[in-house]
Amino acid sequence: MLNERQLAVLEHLENQPLTLAELARRAGVSTRTLLRDVDYLNLTLSGRARIVTTGNATWQLEIFDRASYFRLLQRHDNDDRLLAVLLLNAFTTRRQLAETLNLPETWIGDKLARLKQRCEKRFTIAARPGAGYFIAEPEMKRVLILASLLKKDPALLALHGRFSTAGDAVALAAYPDIPRDYLSGIILAVYALRHRLDAPPPVGVSDALAASVNAMGLSLHLPALQTLTAILDTLQSRASKVTPQRIAALLEQVRDNHPPAIIDATLIDNLTGHLIRCAATPVWLTESRQSSLNTLKAAWPAAFDMSIRFIALLREQLDVTVFDSDLIGLYFACSLERNQTERQPLVLLSDQNAIATINKMAIEREVLNCRVVIARSLSEADELLHSLSPVCIINNSHFRPDDSLKNCLTLKNMIGPAGIAQIKDVVETAFIRQNLNRLFPSQGSFHYVNTPSQSWSAIMQAVCGRLRAAARISEDEAVRLCEREQEGENLIVNQLAVPHCWSEHRAAFCGYFITLAHPVIINHEPVAHMLIAYASATARQELKIFSFLASVMHRYPAQRIAALAGYEEFMALMQA
Repeated sequence: MLNERQLAVLEHLENQPLTLAELARRAGVSTRTLLRDVDYLNLTLSGRARIVTTGNATWQLEIFDRASYFRLLQRHDNDDRLLAVLLLNAFTTRRQLAETLNLPETWIGDKLARLKQRCEKRFTIAARPGAGYFIAEPEMKRVLILASLLKKDPALLALHGRFSTAGDAVALAAYPDIPRDYLSGIILAVYALRHRLDAPPPVGVSDALAASVNAMGLSLHLPALQTLTAILDTLQSRASKVTPQRIAALLEQVRDNHPPAIIDATLIDNLTGHLIRCAATPVWLTESRQSSLNTLKAAWPAAFDMSIRFIALLREQLDVTVFDSDLIGLYFACSLERNQTERQPLVLLSDQNAIATINKMAIEREVLNCRVVIARSLSEADELLHSLSPVCIINNSHFRPDDSLKNCLTLKNMIGPAGIAQIKDVVETAFIRQNLNRLFPSQGSFHYVNTPSQSWSAIMQAVCGRLRAAARISEDEAVRLCEREQEGENLIVNQLAVPHCWSEHRAAFCGYFITLAHPVIINHEPVAHMLIAYASATARQELKIFSFLASVMHRYPAQRIAALAGYEEFMALMQA
């Protein structure tokens, strides 16, 4: 059984690679203890994932079989079992939870607090003095939460003595958008809660549904079957509202206030199919660990900003609740990427024809938006430098280029995955590294003396007001920045908050580094300083600046970021 510390190690490495010292610091143990944990984790994860070291002395988690990996974690993580107990009982005391889960009662309080925080955006865990804890949600939502748990692990009912085995549910023609496994989970959930159901609605029960329940070896009375029918009818009705025409109309509404995106048949079809599944199979459980979306938010801030607005419109107009905004954001990201057709040149210096051709094909296949020009001698490389401006020169030969050449990588023989990763990093950050002082100007960066009790909203108002008075941002941009920070999903990178907005009047990205006198908590995450940023709505290449910023900030311990005394120290980190 994995302990809490070992689960936390996996959580840290799921988000980003870390050095051994930083990983030990976050786990609160010595490096020796951490190495023992890594050995045990690799043994436990055998065949599913592995913690390995990389060439730059960092540790990273390689997941080979994601489905098997997360199923394994579920067996070691008590959150799902604890939640199942709360759903299966009207009220449950700490002692009852401890006895059912076979855990010390002293652990239950911490686990409940963590579970409350993890699920607070989706449902409420409440307590009644003298009675115990319970899920304070309507009946249909409680049934669907339990159905999601049972879809992940049908054995949960057996764990609590409610039911042992059940066959798969048959597909029902009346509910074409509800998958078989989710339908099975709903039937099992209604069966498990059959003695606690409210008065059923007056609906007819189809013979096909009754036959499906019997085929699973279950026996439900008419009131429970009526409740089951009402839940399935509601889910199918919501899914039926999601059509390509309605999704296209929502996309047009989102595009009015955000950077231009290509709205084509591919994007509409992707979103429609995904949202039909969301409407028909709502997953009220947290699908990823806390803060696991931060890296993606940093890489695609525009996609997440659009997602927040898009999801709000879905709730308002189609009654579809969507939480996995990471997938929605990726669809928007694909839309943005389709418009990036410019291919950046790279010079491959190689004196071996066969290897040069193979490496050229490998680079162009793996590195997006690049074209490789082969130079077979130093003189040929010099001539190419006069006719084009390559992102980098890849020395794949025995030649020794001039030391004055910038962005020159030396990769011998056949270029493997590690070499491809180096090339990707250079291609994606070359423009940024050359323009750091322009992208993050010293004018407009300052120290703000906030009070320990000052709210994030008040800090934003004050900082934006000061930038507005100095003519660094417009009044409209100040309003957008403040409104964006109130919408949720705040972009926080290793204790650095990045409030941002998109401007139709700006030609380029610009970020102002602001130090804070006192740290502030935003969405349960500590923030030491802030970077006020605006990006051009048309300069899509500059969206990679957010990803570059995140990669730099994550190289250092959080204490180093919190200790930054001003603009000069911030730029020293960016230029290192």
